[in-house]
Amino acid sequence: MTPLLDENTWLAVFAGFEIIDIAIREKDVIQLGLKKQLSNEEASHLFDGQIPSRIVTYFPNRPLGNHYGFQELAGMHYPRIGVSRSPFPRPSGLISSMNGNGDVWPFGGGNGPMEQISPAGLFPGTDRLKCLFGFTYSLGTGRRIFKRTGIGEWVSFNSGFPHTEPTTAQGFSDLDAFSEFDMYAVGGHGDVWHHDGTKWTQLGFPSNVRLETVTCAGDGNVYISGEGGSLWVGNKSTWKRIYKGSSSILWNDVLWFQDKLWLASDYQFRQWDGKELVR
Repeated sequence: MTPLLDENTWLAVFAGFEIIDIAIREKDVIQLGLKKQLSNEEASHLFDGQIPSRIVTYFPNRPLGNHYGFQELAGMHYPRIGVSRSPFPRPSGLISSMNGNGDVWPFGGGNGPMEQISPAGLFPGTDRLKCLFGFTYSLGTGRRIFKRTGIGEWVSFNSGFPHTEPTTAQGFSDLDAFSEFDMYAVGGHGDVWHHDGTKWTQLGFPSNVRLETVTCAGDGNVYISGEGGSLWVGNKSTWKRIYKGSSSILWNDVLWFQDKLWLASDYQFRQWDGKELVR
């Protein structure tokens, strides 16, 4: 089995850094976000944006020694990795910063210029960048959703949300869709919404625990994961908990692949076999 890394590449690209996020741009192009490893004492004296960030592009089909490229970026606060695809003329990786304007740096196939999700300083608070049907969405707390409609152009995607003071009880941490007319967003404390292509509508949900991921799966169901690693299945306002988790951490990603549901956290990698989570 061919290794993903040779020693020289490890030392040049990854040594002294930790992987904080990942996105698949294309089948043969993987994007990774890295932050420099610091001790708790060192990190306590710095803002997150002062800790060096590194963006890495991995080409799995290239020979060892020539299958990674990277660049350094400064001033990226709690960065998230995303991708840009067709219909945009230049597919690329994206890295966002959780600052007032929501800086976003496109890279790969040409770099920059820096974009801003909300130049008005509305603090998009990007927690996840999600690419669906060629368009990238920024998901943030307080039900903040922005859609990238052109290079350097992000528009608020909030039709239907009430004008209320943002709170941590509101979403969003994830977005998924069967189509542009059948989209789900989740987050906050049991905050679940559906978009029909025109506007968002809040859905009933049987729990007010913290929600983290939503997956529109190939079996026609919608899966939502939340606090403790629990898992719900359903659609619209009909939901059933199928797994009660007891973990102290959340699932980072829950994805449908090869007719199975795959769940990944910082410490676990599981499949849902229809009855239970298996290693």
